[in-house]
Amino acid sequence: MKKLMLCGLLALGSLTTYAQASFSRPQDATECSNAFFKALLDEDNNALNNILADDFSIVSFDGQQVDRDMLSQGVAQGYIVVDTGMISGTRTRDYGDVGVVTGTWNVKGKIENNGFQNEVTYTVVSVKKGGSWKVSAVQLTPVQ
Repeated sequence: MKKLMLCGLLALGSLTTYAQASFSRPQDATECSNAFFKALLDEDNNALNNILADDFSIVSFDGQQVDRDMLSQGVAQGYIVVDTGMISGTRTRDYGDVGVVTGTWNVKGKIENNGFQNEVTYTVVSVKKGGSWKVSAVQLTPVQ
């Protein structure tokens, strides 16, 4: 009986360790920005909600401002679908608990079943609050 309980505790301990490892928090603004784009690509609404600040906003390709709830709902309900996305030219400026990440995102997807394929320049502002990095603002501008 003792061996069975020991095996059960060891299995539970390793499962807990695995679960914690798969939900790692970004350690800086660059990782935070990368996690944002990965959540969009994976259509992972839970990861997106974990990485977005409460006061998050994004200025989209067409100049429209979208808040956290609207983006989250759009991803969760399949209105926003990113089929492919490649980031390049990433540059991070670190200001302590604030980081500004810029670069280029070559993206293909759909918004409300309207397909798009664009190369956009992006700016992601991430903030460290309460020990966690969160994306506060994103600006996307199509490259002409």
